[in-house]
Amino acid sequence: MPIRRALLLFAIVSVIRPALAAPDAAVLQQALARNLPEPAVQALAAIPDPGRKLLAARSYYRAQASLEKRWSWSEARIQAYEGSAEQKQLLAEIARIGEHFSSVNPGYSLYANTKVRSLDRQIAVWNENASVGSASAQLMSALDADAGMKIEAGNPQLPTQLKSWLGAHSPAPGPNVAAPGLSAHGQMHAVDFQISQNGSLIAPADSAKVATVWRAQGWDAKLKASIKAAGPAFEGPLTSPDEPWHYSYSPAHEETGHVEISP
Repeated sequence: MPIRRALLLFAIVSVIRPALAAPDAAVLQQALARNLPEPAVQALAAIPDPGRKLLAARSYYRAQASLEKRWSWSEARIQAYEGSAEQKQLLAEIARIGEHFSSVNPGYSLYANTKVRSLDRQIAVWNENASVGSASAQLMSALDADAGMKIEAGNPQLPTQLKSWLGAHSPAPGPNVAAPGLSAHGQMHAVDFQISQNGSLIAPADSAKVATVWRAQGWDAKLKASIKAAGPAFEGPLTSPDEPWHYSYSPAHEETGHVEISP
């Protein structure tokens, strides 16, 4: 067969051949639900993309021993927190840090996000975040390439196989946000600090600014110095992912169960 004709035939076959279908989200949901507690199952149901669903399930499996303790507050619990003694204690701690920071860095001030990050908000971020999309695409590519994994409704071993497979696969780099429900911000056990000058943010909580702003201008060290001077309630910053603005909050060093791990 002449080369030109062969190439033309190949092109035609390539066009009409159907692409490999992505794993059915409903099949994945049913399989993953077999080995996860109900809060995680409900969160996964709100993640329509199969890759992002798998990536979240990977975090849930890794955190399963402490998942219930770490799980984000309900809306009722968030409302009860507003104006409570524990919120006032947090605000007082932040005020001390801010006062020290402004005194040693004249002209600059700290802004701290003290709003509890609801589960609904975490899910919305997970469904849109670019780093989650990239990591989940890696996960899906690895799954597609694994001939031993059959994502089929009639596969009775699928729940066990998926749990084992996810435990052996780690996308790199991973997402820069925690899986929905596992963010320490969901129980106000973490605070993101940002730096402003004349009312404008100059060091925001933005991963694109870590090297060029936080490190190059020394704000990471300056923030840490003020946090250390204010007392032991805050620890950090978070290193995986690299977030020099993110500090864990443990009033009176209470045991929170919210040690951050990479997603």
